[in-house]
Amino acid sequence: MTVNAITVFFVEDSPEDRALYRRFLERDDRYTYNISEFESANKALQACQEKIPDVILLDYLLPDLDGLEFLTKLQRQTSSSQISVIMLTGQGDETIAVQALKSGAHDYLVKGKLTRENFCRTIHGAIKHKQLMQQLEQQQEQQRLVGAIALHIRKSLQLQDILTTSVQQVRQLLSADRVLIYQFTPLMQGCIVSESVLPEWKPSLGLEIEDTCFQESQGEKYRQGKI
Repeated sequence: MTVNAITVFFVEDSPEDRALYRRFLERDDRYTYNISEFESANKALQACQEKIPDVILLDYLLPDLDGLEFLTKLQRQTSSSQISVIMLTGQGDETIAVQALKSGAHDYLVKGKLTRENFCRTIHGAIKHKQLMQQLEQQQEQQRLVGAIALHIRKSLQLQDILTTSVQQVRQLLSADRVLIYQFTPLMQGCIVSESVLPEWKPSLGLEIEDTCFQESQGEKYRQGKI
C-alpha cells in the first residue's frame, strides 16, 4: 500500500467496467491510488466499517442494492462528510442522478459518456470536496476546544487545573499519544509541568530537561518575546 495514496472503492459488478476505471486512475499523474473492488453493495458497506475510503465509485444497478439504498445505509453507519461518493448511471438516468445528489452523492457520471478526462476530473473534484469537509470539521473541533478551555478557565482560576484541561483537550483534538507543557526557567532550563499521555507510554510529568539547543539558538529571542 502506498503511503498517502488516495483510497478508492469501486462498487461495480461488471469486471470490464472495473478494469476500465482502474486503467483511467493508473494513468492519472495527479494522485496515487489504493483501489479496492467490490461486486456487491453489502460487501462494500462491510468494508467501510473497517476502513473509510476517500472516494467511492458507485454503480447504480447492483445485484443486492441499488445505489440510492447504498447511500442511505452508508449514511447510517458513517459520517456523510467522511466519504465522497460518485454515482455511475446509465444514459437517460438523469432523474436517478438528481436523486443521488439529493441523497448525499458528491457527483455522478454517465457510463456511456465516460472519458479518461472527465473521469479523472470528477475524481479530483471528489477528493477536493472531502479535503475541504475535513478542514471544516477540524476548524469546528478547534473552536469547540477553545470554548471548552475558556469555560474551564472561567470555572477555575487554578493554573494547574487549566493546564491539565488544556493538554487533555489538545491531545484528543490531535489524536496524539502525548501532549505536554514545558516551562522554562530564566536560565533556559525547564520542567514538564503538565501532561496528557496514553497509558502505554512512560509519563514524563515533573521531568527536568536542560535544552541546550534551545538555549544556544533561540533563548535570547524567547526572552525578547518571540513565540
